[in-house]
Amino acid sequence: MKVQFDFTVDDLVDGAERAVSRSPVARSWRWQGLLASCVLSAAVAYMVVPGSDARRLFAAAIGALICAAIYPFSVGRSRKRRLEKYFREQFGGDGPYTCEVELTPAALVTVQAGTRSERAWSTITAIQVTDNSVDFLTKGAGSLIVRNRAFGSAEQRDAFVNLARGYAQKGS
Repeated sequence: MKVQFDFTVDDLVDGAERAVSRSPVARSWRWQGLLASCVLSAAVAYMVVPGSDARRLFAAAIGALICAAIYPFSVGRSRKRRLEKYFREQFGGDGPYTCEVELTPAALVTVQAGTRSERAWSTITAIQVTDNSVDFLTKGAGSLIVRNRAFGSAEQRDAFVNLARGYAQKGS
């Protein structure tokens, strides 16, 4: 079974964000960044605010809380902008670009930008169905996201997922 869809830089950024959110290592980096920023904010607030130790500690706590509230939004926007620049550089623009995905008994096959890639079913660790895609998670090679727009109907998507799961089960 073969499907085809167009994708954009926004789709690539979304895919990268999904991959990072699944990684315990990457999540720990985010928590470390948040903690370091909050500690730094608290230290600055403590040093800058005059008065008693109690007042300075209160200012430090407020500084840390404000940082904790703002940090995820500011860092998330910055990270997305950097990813957009990176993917524009790699692909030469915003797209759209075409991706073909074929399920064969031997492998999950993709063709995009003139490159054909095969992922043996034994390397597929999970097939996740989301609201807007079918995600293939693989050992060592990241993930492949097949957008819902690749399918003509919900039935076609279900048949695609069932076939892929059948091949993956036999390949493991």
